[in-house]
Amino acid sequence: MTSLVLKLPKEFEKYRTELEKTAKPFVSIQAERGKTTFFESKFGGHPYLPKLSDHPKDEQGNYMNLFAQINFEEVPHIEPMPESGILQFYLSPADDVYGLDFDNPTAQRNFRVIYHPNIVKGEEDLVTEFSYVPDLSNEYDPIVQEAKMSFQLKIAPVPADDFRFEDMVNIDLFESIDHPDYEDLHELYFEELGAEGHKIGGYPYFTQQDPREKSDPTGEYTILLFQADTDDDIDLMFGDSGVANFFIKEEDLKNRNFTNVLYNWDCC
Repeated sequence: MTSLVLKLPKEFEKYRTELEKTAKPFVSIQAERGKTTFFESKFGGHPYLPKLSDHPKDEQGNYMNLFAQINFEEVPHIEPMPESGILQFYLSPADDVYGLDFDNPTAQRNFRVIYHPNIVKGEEDLVTEFSYVPDLSNEYDPIVQEAKMSFQLKIAPVPADDFRFEDMVNIDLFESIDHPDYEDLHELYFEELGAEGHKIGGYPYFTQQDPREKSDPTGEYTILLFQADTDDDIDLMFGDSGVANFFIKEEDLKNRNFTNVLYNWDCC
């Protein structure tokens, strides 16, 4: 971690000490379309599914689609993420809002987060044939195409739309600046120090606003477990150029309890 240097626009250099206190490492994810193995980190495709495990279903009884799979043996480690095991994110194939209950965003009825702490190494112990899953593509298009993930360790400060920003940073973002592209620090911060992209850990990005509030139980979901952003290369999009976030409480993550995850997505 010590080799990670926070990169800042020159206009924010005078605030470096303050911003470095908020900086968090995260794992940036790049996606390249193509076939994957059952064990690899991926978007879409067929899941790692031991024969002794059940394929998750939504509340209507439909088999869910694998949205994303992370094999932590392939991922640069950041605390308190696992160092091994496979974490999976499933979405209902027949839900107009991609499995999200806006009134109860932790209800895993039409989305599911599943962790396999011990990976079975032999394919003979895995489900490898998924013809039992009906093809609903005539009615519901898949949200993402199969793609292999690769990873890079990075660091970034708290973004301006994080619900904790004002408590963490004392900067007048409406200060005017002499810049060819931006009128004030607010525009510069949003454009140059935003939190877009696929990632594990770090800070989230929103097209609308942070669904968490410090005076609300949602404020306890402080860790970004996984973020998936719009990606034309793999046909990934939530709504109109949207982004999806999965948040978890620190204690639950340390205990590898993924039954209580706050899922959110918003779009332009």
